[in-house]
Amino acid sequence: MTDSTASRRRGDDLERAIFEAALEELAEVGYANLRMEAIAARAKAGKASLYKRWPDRAHLIRAAARHKATEVDTPFEPSGDVRADMERVMRRITENQGGPAGEALRGWVGELRASSEEAEEIRDAIEQPRIRVFAKIFEIGIANGTVRPEALHPRIVNLAPSLLTQHFLMKGRPATEAVIGEILDQIVMPLITAGR
Repeated sequence: MTDSTASRRRGDDLERAIFEAALEELAEVGYANLRMEAIAARAKAGKASLYKRWPDRAHLIRAAARHKATEVDTPFEPSGDVRADMERVMRRITENQGGPAGEALRGWVGELRASSEEAEEIRDAIEQPRIRVFAKIFEIGIANGTVRPEALHPRIVNLAPSLLTQHFLMKGRPATEAVIGEILDQIVMPLITAGR
C-alpha cells in the first residue's frame, strides 16, 4: 500500500479501520503483547496516524472499546415478554465480552483511577446504550402491567448488565446461560415484577 492509498481514508473511515484492527490484534496477542506498529500494519495505516490521535496503546484501546460498546445501542424492538427480551440483550452483552471488546475491557480496567474523568466517560459509553435498551424493555412491561413503575430507576435498569460485567471481571470469562438465568430469575425478575 502506498502513502497516497493510505491517505485516501480519512476521518471516521480511518478511525473505524484502526479500531477494528486494534481489537482484532488485541484478541490475537493479548494486551501485554499489543504493539502500535502491529495495529497500524493491520489497519493498513501509517503509524504516525495512530500516534497523532492516541499517545499510546492504552488510549487507543480505550477509544476502540468505547466505539465497540456503542454497538449494543442498535435498533431493538422488544417483543413484550420482559424476561425473554432481557435474556436476548444479556446474551448479546456476553457475546461482546467474549470477543475483542472483552479483552479490551480486561486490558485497561485496572489502569484507570476509579474517580478519573476518563474512567467516568468509559463507564458512560458502556452503560448508557445498555440502560436505554433495558429502559425500553421496562417501559413496555410497565405499559403492560407486568413491571413495577419504580423499576425505571437507573440503578435497577442497569442491574442485569452490571451483574454480567461484574461476573466477567471477577471470573475472567463471560457469564454462561445458567448464570444469565440465575440473574434474571433470582434477582432481576423478583425485583421488577408488578404485584410482588
